This record gives sequence, structure tokens and C-alpha cells, in this order.
Amino acid sequence: MTALRLGLALATVAGLGACRKAQVPGDLDTAHGGLYPVTLQLDWYAQAEHGGYFQALAKGYYKDAGLDVTIKELGPGITGGQLLSSSNGNFSLGYSDEAIVQVARDIPIVVVMAQMQHDPLALLIHQESPVKTFRDLQGHAVMTTPGANWVAYVQHKFQIQFSVIPLNFGMAQFMADPNFIQQCFLTNEPYYVEKNGGHPRVLPLSESGYDPYRVVNGNAGFVAAHPRVTRAFVQASLRGWLDYMNGDPSPAFAEIARRNVQMTPDFIAYSYRAMKQYHLIEGDKAKGEATGILSRHRLQSQIDALQDLGFLDRKVAVDEVAAMQFIGAP
Repeated sequence: MTALRLGLALATVAGLGACRKAQVPGDLDTAHGGLYPVTLQLDWYAQAEHGGYFQALAKGYYKDAGLDVTIKELGPGITGGQLLSSSNGNFSLGYSDEAIVQVARDIPIVVVMAQMQHDPLALLIHQESPVKTFRDLQGHAVMTTPGANWVAYVQHKFQIQFSVIPLNFGMAQFMADPNFIQQCFLTNEPYYVEKNGGHPRVLPLSESGYDPYRVVNGNAGFVAAHPRVTRAFVQASLRGWLDYMNGDPSPAFAEIARRNVQMTPDFIAYSYRAMKQYHLIEGDKAKGEATGILSRHRLQSQIDALQDLGFLDRKVAVDEVAAMQFIGAP
């Protein structure tokens, strides 16, 4: 399997203006006037964190790659992995730790690229709270998703216990109680707290040592049967993300706002700045991280951690979890 090196990815971006419609043989030349139909299931309603895909859609990068891409939104209560496993879609967004658990349960999905090098998940804390580190959570209550993998990891690593309040996706309890702690995204909830006069702090989940990728999953059967389509989708999405984060993001902003009326220009800009501030998309160059890249070593570390916590139904290999031939794999 050939790994696409970062230098090649950057060289591709340098030539964005000179790109023409891809001439791709085989299964890309069959439908919709020569464009192959592909569906991407988001993990939520349209927002700035999905900007790379909307940039690729708005600027025609998917069409350049021979694809007719439909981007579908999801609300609470269902996951893209569930839709993929039922063959209702080609690609969906998720997290690498969730993908590992699903593969161990023989759910037919496979990771094809990293969307974010680091999960934007964090704990939202009031400025005056005595909780400064994850170890300080001892004896507290945290509003989060019951059974979340990170909870068991943090409790085991720091030898602490804290109770879990089921996540209700609201902010009322946090705003009313200066001692309240809840799950958040670095790119979202702090904005609302500040707008309502609060003074939040965040503890990024990655600082605990639990650091999954945010990823694009593919239906495993589809990926195996259509490698050219998968490669074209991954490379066009990568092109969209690089352009979105390093160029003018306004085409994606406009499409996000059109699809989701709650995405005001101010909020979209805040989320975009947070992605840049925390280097969520490109990661840390010194560690070999880059937009879209997946690391075998890092995926293996995640597998080992989940295995140690007893979350896996069986042992899995990195190549079962991720199809590394479509993107770089240091």
C-alpha cells in the first residue's frame, strides 16, 4: 500500500488553480452524466467543523474528481456508523475510538481519512472552579454521554472516581451553577457561555492522554468494491480541507449558513478560529501530524488502550480499522 506523503498533499494544494476535471477510469465513469453519486453523512447539523466538505462541494472539487456528492446532516439519536452498517450511505463522520469498538463488533466500517487530528471534545468549567486538571475531577459530577469511552480511560489513568450526569445538550445547568462541569466542544459551547456573560475554561480531552482522531468512515463493502471512488472522495475532501483552513473559507461559510439557520456569521467565525487556535485539523507538525493523515502507531495505541479497558469484543489490527492506502500513514 502506497502512503501519500504530506509533501505531495501540499504540492496538490499549490496547484489548486490549475486543476481540471479528473479523468478516472472504471467505476467513476458510470452515472449522473459521468459523475459517480456518493453520500456523506455528517455527525450533526451543518456547522463550521464540517467546513472542508462544504468547501469542496461549493468550489467544485468533488466534481473535479468525478463525483456527485450529497452531504446529509444528522441530529441526535443516530450515528453515521449505524447508517453505514445498514448500507444506507457510502461515508460518514465519526471518531477513531468508536470505529475501533465497532470493528471489534464486526460492524462493516473502515476509516479512510482523518478529519481532525485532535478531538474537539473538552470539559467546560467555570473560571472560578477549583478543577484545574483531570485529576481534580475526583468526587465531582460531570454531564457527559453515559458509557463514553473517555470516562473509563480518565478514571483508570488517574485512579479517580466521578459521577456522570446524562448529557442533555443544554446549557442551563452550567450557567446556573458555578461548580457545574459538562462535556463541550472547544468550538461551540464556550461561545454561548461568553455571550451570556459567563467566564468559561476548558480542559481539552487530548490533554488527558485520550486523543482519538475525528475521522471519515466508509462502508467497508463499498470501499473494497470501489477503491477509485474512495480515493477520489478522500483526495477531493483533503483538497477542500486544506483550502478551507488555509485560504478563503467564505464559500463553505455561506453553504453552512444556508443549511443551518442557527449558524450565525459570528458563531461560524468563532468555531473556525477555535479550530485554528487548537490546531484541530492539521495537528502538530513536530509530531508528524498533518491534515488528513493517519498514524499506524497512534491507532495501535488507541486499540491497546481500549483493549486494556475491556471495551473490545475481540482483538483487532490497525489494517482492519483503517484503509491506509488512501491517505498518508507514517
